[in-house]
Amino acid sequence: MERSVYLNGKMIGESEARISIFDVGRLYGATFYESIRTFGHKLFHVEQHLERLRRSLSYAGILEQLEWSRVEEAVAQTLAANEKLIDAEDDMWLCVEVTPGTTFPMPLQKQVDTTPTVFAYSAALPHGEYARCYTEGKAVVTSLYRHIPPQCFEQRCKHRSRLPHFLSKLDAKRVDPDAFAVMLDIDGFITEGTGANIFFVVDGMLMTPKTRNILVGISRQYAIELAAGLGIPVQERDITLYDAYNAEEAFWTTSSYCILPICRMDGRKVGQQYPGKVAGALLREWSRKVGVDIVAQAQRFAAESSRD
Repeated sequence: MERSVYLNGKMIGESEARISIFDVGRLYGATFYESIRTFGHKLFHVEQHLERLRRSLSYAGILEQLEWSRVEEAVAQTLAANEKLIDAEDDMWLCVEVTPGTTFPMPLQKQVDTTPTVFAYSAALPHGEYARCYTEGKAVVTSLYRHIPPQCFEQRCKHRSRLPHFLSKLDAKRVDPDAFAVMLDIDGFITEGTGANIFFVVDGMLMTPKTRNILVGISRQYAIELAAGLGIPVQERDITLYDAYNAEEAFWTTSSYCILPICRMDGRKVGQQYPGKVAGALLREWSRKVGVDIVAQAQRFAAESSRD
């Protein structure tokens, strides 16, 4: 069965979903969004995700033109329409996006207020892409392309205008087709991946980059909360490649896979087992809190998809 998409108040088939080529989200990359996964078919930390979207829209000057109930409706209807397409023991990923709406495509014309475009869609979790990495680790390549400096605009605003991230993905693929990219800032400090935050364990301390030049991920924040509950000290600091290459352990955090161990950076081995002591403890605690064995679920459905 085809998945259903919410588009400006209507649920339509995925293959029918269209927005105007003159939508500001396409013309300027001014698209603001949140990606949320479920556990037991319930959206995880949906309130935090929607609050971040609200703040992004407020920062971009769009919130006052938007009926917020449209966003809540988009999320609820998209979940309800598509959860029947997934196994009762599996979960899904849902994305809700907002643009300023359509405008005339001439840059010299004065910007006019328009009705924002709101859409939401879902997808199966890509277990086959990452399930084995829980026990084997994921390679990382440092990108040639630098992260956009925080002096340009506020990094806490989550948006689709991410050309450096796209170029970084291509750069990592060129070096190692199986690797994720990590980006540095203009001062040479580690920032984030192309869709995930990063953590390192150095001299027993769990460290993650400062928030001034990264997207402050919901999963990142949850990992920090779990660490505090387990008595694992966490430090937000400037992290260099020197620190990364000497780390005892490293891992990614993001909505889909939650925590994913890193096995090597730029060809250098990181850690001795996957997941490492800290990542393993966080994964177990995360699984306990949400009532889903995150690793076992990914491994089960990755195996099933490979047989299809």
